[in-house]
Amino acid sequence: MRYTLLLLSITLLLSAKENGCRRTGKVTDDAGKPATETRTSGYLLKKLQGRDLSKVKQLNAQAKIFVEGNGQSIAANANLIWIKDSVMWLNVKKFGIEVARVLITPDSVITLNRLDKTCTLQSLSALQRQYNLPAGFGLLQQTLLASAWLSDGMHLESDLAEGQHRLRGNDGQIGADYRLQEGNFLLTQESFVQQKDARLVSLGFENYKKVPEAQWFPYLRRIEAYSPESGTMRLEIEFSDVEINVPKNYRFEIPDHYERVE
Repeated sequence: MRYTLLLLSITLLLSAKENGCRRTGKVTDDAGKPATETRTSGYLLKKLQGRDLSKVKQLNAQAKIFVEGNGQSIAANANLIWIKDSVMWLNVKKFGIEVARVLITPDSVITLNRLDKTCTLQSLSALQRQYNLPAGFGLLQQTLLASAWLSDGMHLESDLAEGQHRLRGNDGQIGADYRLQEGNFLLTQESFVQQKDARLVSLGFENYKKVPEAQWFPYLRRIEAYSPESGTMRLEIEFSDVEINVPKNYRFEIPDHYERVE
């Protein structure tokens, strides 16, 4: 299993068993009320951009992860450290033993496979092209904070879909679809598709809770990505012990005896 998949469409889906069983989280305590009145696109866009996350400079958390793709699936625990515009560090453990360590910067993704004693270095731009991510590190950190990624050139229209408010549009290259919960207008899903070669990334956000400095923070992420080359990858992450702006050090060293692989 290539553990870089754990961070695609980023970061970083749930407490799950390896048989693929998933549980459903709530968006907030008042979730469940269906949207019945169409709001204007300007109103919904203002709601999407209304969360002030400017004070969030660092986030530390523990997480339970389930990932499946390429005919494989795995459940594991992880520790995460994110520093704004700089780095995302993740170590992945199985049965208490570290099996992988990942370092993501605005330029690259480096993965240490502790089991195989290998190191993989990939450019973030290559992964961005492979999975049709509309942005690189910026999208990863916006996904971490459940902040919608919006293209400057995208014209959005609003309607209702599956009991939620929907904004959708196209900037000429990428189609986007955003879903917002009724009442609190929190982001529950955003999807990006490149129709010419059917590349798709869908990001879901659930189980919102209030966190100081981060306002409403979703503890559950559901991510699905498809590309013709790699097929479908599904990822779930359930966070716990979330800390905002608490300084914490991380280590990432490549042992000399590790084999470098493509």
